[in-house]
Amino acid sequence: MFRSFIFFIIILLFSACGTKRQYFEPEKIDARLSYDSRLRSGIKFSNDDFSVLNNGQILDKNGLVENFILEKNFRILKHEYSEFVIADDFGNLKIIDENADEIYSHKFDAAVLSVALNGDDLAMVLADNSIVLVNRSLGIKFLQTLAPAPAQDIRVASPIFLTNIIVFPSLDGKLNVLDLATLKIVRSVVISNDEFFNNIIYLKITHNKMIAASPNRIVVVDDMQHFSLIEEIRTVFVYDENIFIFAKNGNIIKTDFKLNKLLEKKFKFAVYNEIDIFNGHLYVFEKTGYLIKSDLNLENIKVYRLSGAVGEDTFMQNGKFYYSNKILNLL
Repeated sequence: MFRSFIFFIIILLFSACGTKRQYFEPEKIDARLSYDSRLRSGIKFSNDDFSVLNNGQILDKNGLVENFILEKNFRILKHEYSEFVIADDFGNLKIIDENADEIYSHKFDAAVLSVALNGDDLAMVLADNSIVLVNRSLGIKFLQTLAPAPAQDIRVASPIFLTNIIVFPSLDGKLNVLDLATLKIVRSVVISNDEFFNNIIYLKITHNKMIAASPNRIVVVDDMQHFSLIEEIRTVFVYDENIFIFAKNGNIIKTDFKLNKLLEKKFKFAVYNEIDIFNGHLYVFEKTGYLIKSDLNLENIKVYRLSGAVGEDTFMQNGKFYYSNKILNLL
């Protein structure tokens, strides 16, 4: 019996080792593209909002930010109102102005993962799943540690300030509504209740609708209604009155605000890294070095080869695609 068990385990191991990973292979490559200009330094790290270069400079939606160098071992969380909010992995948070002067700092009990600004108030999500409201002059106004979230997606959505409330996305898959008058949580909305990788990765309010997504579900809240769609989500892009969902299986799904599927296009085995809509076209960078371009109906598709982008950190915003130390102007 024991020998049979060992033989079964060996068969499983060899079967797993023999599984070949499959990659996106376009039926046709329309052209091979090269870069138009260069950055002063290569890209060290990127997320949906920023890219950090090896020399400490940052890229945001408007391009290279002049006269700012990110402090070593810190991450950029926000660039707003001529201020830079940066944080490290040990709970330290700083606000730096455009003259490189530190205008606020505080050490929290856990790393700050996301932040929103509203005057002197900062709303934050911490790595221990605490949600915090702090005032630069008055200190901490509200702090609550929520249920443990042992495994998280690295993308963490930022809170949103509204007139009388703050909406906090949490790492346990909820939206928590803080009443600013009472400083109490008045509502919690469950977006996803999976055990792992459950945090809110996308949160936006547009057209009087709140759109939130975890890695496994997207929800739209509209007045007293809410709509949901279960997908293995890599990223979400909202444009005009449509939602583009980029799934982990290679599907690109276009929906309305009720999450009715309007269009769907599959690029088999594609892994989507960067997304932009520019001049009426959807641009998607696939991690093995392909730039996919289509109209907003997911038709008239062209696939371009960018061999120099394979394995590089990348960033796409406002009609430009950055990879390594290169800049490609979108066509």
